Amino acid sequence: MDMIEVIRAGQADILCGDEEGVLLKDVPSGAVMVSASDEDMGERLLSLIPRGLKDGLFVAHQEFLKDSICRRFDAGIVNACVQAAYTRKTLLEEDSRFCIRPLTISFLEEVYSHYHTVHDKEYLEGRIRSGRMYGAFVEETLAGFIGMHAECSMGMLEVFEPFRRQGIGEALERHLINRILDEGRVPFCQIFTDNEASVKLQQKLGLRIGRQTVYWVS
Repeated sequence: MDMIEVIRAGQADILCGDEEGVLLKDVPSGAVMVSASDEDMGERLLSLIPRGLKDGLFVAHQEFLKDSICRRFDAGIVNACVQAAYTRKTLLEEDSRFCIRPLTISFLEEVYSHYHTVHDKEYLEGRIRSGRMYGAFVEETLAGFIGMHAECSMGMLEVFEPFRRQGIGEALERHLINRILDEGRVPFCQIFTDNEASVKLQQKLGLRIGRQTVYWVS
């Protein structure tokens, strides 16, 4: 789904593509995404990666690709994820208890201080300026946020400690799913394989959980 959506969004530089495998670069994020039918095809695709992309971020859709990327490019950080996608066209009912609206740049420091998965402030600034980050407000106090990553996936979901267990995280994701559906796109996300709470949330919202593991390698 991740490769399909960056192609559909018109932001993919397809380096190679046929029935046996696909290699592309997501231009906004710089991530190199690859999927192959077998190890031989995987090695052929990885050999096509331009020199300037060899020190970056990779998304491997098979374990043998993950292992080869680590060997070839001396990568040491691997995050294993499962994908979840909302494949229906039906808008979700939203929770009227919370005011959810796009964040302005004035909230950058607050977002940066609370969200620890992404440590790049410039990246978060870019996501806010793109209009793709939303905040949930309780009496005009920011209680949590969610956003769309540069490569089109939903993520960056964070609810501040005093406001947890009130349904704010679910409300934020419902809102973002509806905004993506309004654009004629498919809402999807990637979840760390050990994040059982997030998997349960996706299932509750009607997202389908993929069977394969996706590996982010850097």
